[in-house]
Amino acid sequence: MDWISVGRVTRVHGLKGELKFFPSDQDDVTVQKDQRIRLGETQFKIESVRGANSPFIIKFDGISSIEAAKNLTGQEVLVAREDFETLPDGEYYRFEIEGLEAYDDTGKYYGVVEEVIATGSNDVYAVRSEGKEWLVPMIDSVVQTIDLEQGKLIFHCVEGLFEDTPV
Repeated sequence: MDWISVGRVTRVHGLKGELKFFPSDQDDVTVQKDQRIRLGETQFKIESVRGANSPFIIKFDGISSIEAAKNLTGQEVLVAREDFETLPDGEYYRFEIEGLEAYDDTGKYYGVVEEVIATGSNDVYAVRSEGKEWLVPMIDSVVQTIDLEQGKLIFHCVEGLFEDTPV
């Protein structure tokens, strides 16, 4: 089973086994009551999640004391890939984009998308290879194709995007 990191539990909250949960990326994170998660090698079911903003207060089935909760602090919260909701066509989770091979529309290979940077208006994909980095904005005029099955992202090199394109 493929598990995706969605955040971290950092410390206990109260005396009844609740923990503070900080999502790693709030746009993608959907943890909810009755969802199964994994901390380390142990699987839990979420008993409750509350709070409007990060950090959220999360409680797991079977964890009912401060002592039991303390043993879980600092651990990464993982959700099974198949538990993520299916997104509409043309929308992707950030973890689906990371790891794609990036090519321009002429077939030139640039590297791998190693990071998705959230900005105010659109995401920017950090493509890295052999000590170089390119920042590809996720806008329609630049990103042409995202093919998850083939593991490819194809973009159009607009003027000034890279140092070797004329301005």
